[in-house]
Amino acid sequence: MNYVQAISAFAHALNHEGDTNQPPAASGLHFAQRMRHYRANCRLNRIAALQATFSTVEQLLGADFFRAMAREYVDVTPATSANLHDMGDDFPGFIAQFTPAAALPYLPDVALLDWARWQAWLAPDAPELAADQLAFVASDDFASYRLQLHPAMQLVASANWPIADILAMHDGGPSANLDAGGQKIMISRYQWQTVSDGQWAFFSALQQQASVGDALEQALAVDERTDINQALLWLFQQQLVCAADRSGAVCEDTRPHHA
Repeated sequence: MNYVQAISAFAHALNHEGDTNQPPAASGLHFAQRMRHYRANCRLNRIAALQATFSTVEQLLGADFFRAMAREYVDVTPATSANLHDMGDDFPGFIAQFTPAAALPYLPDVALLDWARWQAWLAPDAPELAADQLAFVASDDFASYRLQLHPAMQLVASANWPIADILAMHDGGPSANLDAGGQKIMISRYQWQTVSDGQWAFFSALQQQASVGDALEQALAVDERTDINQALLWLFQQQLVCAADRSGAVCEDTRPHHA
């Protein structure tokens, strides 16, 4: 058995407890005992990773409830990556189907928010474009430019729940009024803020490589009162613009790639 075959056999044994169709090199009492230890350690590490990623969800549920739910998720969801940072993108969907958590119907949306904050934190670095670097662009020409947004920028929306207020409560603010309705949030690596429907449309269009003018039209179609100047100010203040031109070039990572 070569190295690749050995790794494949180990991965299979790790994810298929009780499988009697093990290769000869992966059989025997001692192997079974070791695999039990490996499985236990993997389960604990995956649960700990979920706790780190979904901290708001854990606070809302309590540590014991969260660990029980995370253990259920880990038991029914095979790992698809060796990097624990990659785990959890489907956890909000799992929570939505997890009957014991049904009394907290806003929890899946809060999990989406936690995941977005985690992705913002882990996003690769990219060069920052300061607003004054665009001083040479005529105002009429700026509408034709495309802003290349930082990969840390995340957008999260809840149709029914005040996720921004829940997050603020998690960060030490006042209790959230769950009857306040849905909210939309823009997230950067270190900050977040609630945005209006029009600003959400503007940011979403820019992320999809629309020009500033087209994004503005989409925002005003949603709400003609949309404060676009405030939206642009946020982007530059939070260092979320890394290029601006007419070519549609993508922001590049400025540090060694990592998963």
